[in-house]
Amino acid sequence: MGTLAKLFSYPDKIIASFFLKILPEILRIIILSICIIWKHYKLVSSNYKYMYMINKKSTKFVHRKEAETEPVECRICLSEFATGDEGREIKDCKHVFHRNCLEKWLQGYRGTCPLCRSSVVPEVIVAEYHLMQIQQENDMIEKELTLIFLNALHGRICNGRF
Repeated sequence: MGTLAKLFSYPDKIIASFFLKILPEILRIIILSICIIWKHYKLVSSNYKYMYMINKKSTKFVHRKEAETEPVECRICLSEFATGDEGREIKDCKHVFHRNCLEKWLQGYRGTCPLCRSSVVPEVIVAEYHLMQIQQENDMIEKELTLIFLNALHGRICNGRF
């Protein structure tokens, strides 16, 4: 009972403690959360736009081998389509590739057909996508450096050197 009475006898200390210690931490957490959510939103929307354009400009199919037709070959990996292989046909130029091969090609700093270089994904979306990929890599490096710093700092504090 004495502790509560003592606590409530100092309302100015409680208010000062709240505004000087607790509220700034809450605001930092809120601002950090907003930044993280915004960055994640930009990354997801960039990936979505990129894949949307790939899906819009190409058609998925499953290869079915027919006896009379010539074998169809993926011009990226240079292997023939087997029955059941998933493929993509670029709508503008009608070139055919394995689905995974074309998606890797288009996501690897290219937004064009591997054969004729016709545009599959607009350059603006390609640039935005790759900028987000670079930022994501930089964020990983930054996180690793932060962890190294915190581990070193923690070691100094725990070992009494700080």
